Amino acid sequence: MGKEVLIVIDVQNAVMENTYQCEEKINNMNRAIHRAREKQIPVIYVQHEYPEGPMKRGAEGWQLHPDLEKPLEQDAVIFKTVPNAFVNTSLKRTLDNVGADHLFICGAQTDYCVDSTSRGAFDRGYHVTLVSDAHTTCSNEYLSASQIIDHTQYTLVNFWSETAAIDLKSSHELEWERVN
Repeated sequence: MGKEVLIVIDVQNAVMENTYQCEEKINNMNRAIHRAREKQIPVIYVQHEYPEGPMKRGAEGWQLHPDLEKPLEQDAVIFKTVPNAFVNTSLKRTLDNVGADHLFICGAQTDYCVDSTSRGAFDRGYHVTLVSDAHTTCSNEYLSASQIIDHTQYTLVNFWSETAAIDLKSSHELEWERVN
């Protein structure tokens, strides 16, 4: 058996603006981060960036949300420019370096980077657990944020192959299999 890793996606000021239940979701993300660290589970932070604008590296919008537990020295931080955190980044190499095979994913936004990265992980043969109460998004003109979250979770848990699966656990249910 390989290792479990927690991935925290795009919990940045500009991304979290106007998200559904922002404070509650960040509290749940922090719970997942604390539980992972207690069991020495690696934590990887992912940050989206653009060459210009509010998501330019170093800009206020690019910064991690002030209520999110900040990365520690041992935590990897991955920078990306597209929704799927595996594309043109060091994420796969970072996961390979620790022997990861089970990814716990939380963050924002549900229907963009959380969904894309979960699918990317599944396509690469990882077992994915989406932390069901620790990801969020914004409503759009067609669906409420709650509907988007429910639909995304329903869709992802119905992915299955002989080598990978996606399941759901709340931050209260996280029980890491072992200290890595």
